[in-house]
Amino acid sequence: MRIRVDLTPPEGVAKIDLNYSYYLASLIYRAISSVDKTLSLELHSPYGPKLFTFSKLFAENYKIDGEWMVIKGSAHFFFSSPKNEMCEKFVEGVLANPEVSVGDAQFLVTGVEVLREKKIGEKEKFVTLSPITVTTVEHQGYSRRSVDLYPSDARFYEILRRNLVKKYVALHGREPEDAELRIKPISVKPKRLRIKNTFHRCSEMVFVAEGSKELLDVGYKAGFGSKNSMGFGMVKVV
Repeated sequence: MRIRVDLTPPEGVAKIDLNYSYYLASLIYRAISSVDKTLSLELHSPYGPKLFTFSKLFAENYKIDGEWMVIKGSAHFFFSSPKNEMCEKFVEGVLANPEVSVGDAQFLVTGVEVLREKKIGEKEKFVTLSPITVTTVEHQGYSRRSVDLYPSDARFYEILRRNLVKKYVALHGREPEDAELRIKPISVKPKRLRIKNTFHRCSEMVFVAEGSKELLDVGYKAGFGSKNSMGFGMVKVV
């Protein structure tokens, strides 16, 4: 299920940290927790993929002021999950408590719309609604460190594919019948975003993906790459 959420600042203007993904994730977790404590506890478990993703904020009238985004008028974001119950609980939560915050900025939820999902085929062209991050672990002597990869690194694609297989197994309880995946980037814009006190390298992309319909559908609904529940990897079909 795919949802659009419209936000309007009560005073007409809102000022938020440019690295707002963590605050938007907190809004989502609070909404779900307010109506389903059990689901909220499951989502806070450190094990397994969360199986939801969300986009960056979109606003027609905004400006960048140093480290801040100043929004005049309304803004919106998208939420997606292959688990309809999770989407329903999120919608229930934001409608029951429409006064929300993104960091220190206050908003009213002024619209919630369930969007039509695209039927995914064996070859699709996607554009990111939030950047994709792909991470690996590198060993240096006795130490290990996490490294974020860009699409220029060949490891990016195999790690992304394996991540989709992991999500598919978490969702369906079995391996996909077809686990082949080929991705061809058309355009890539490197980004660097902060979540709490950690910066992550990531990429806004337009890309063509071809192969397993099962994996492409999971990527479309739950997000490509890692850290989807922190606002990475949401896509739309173009």
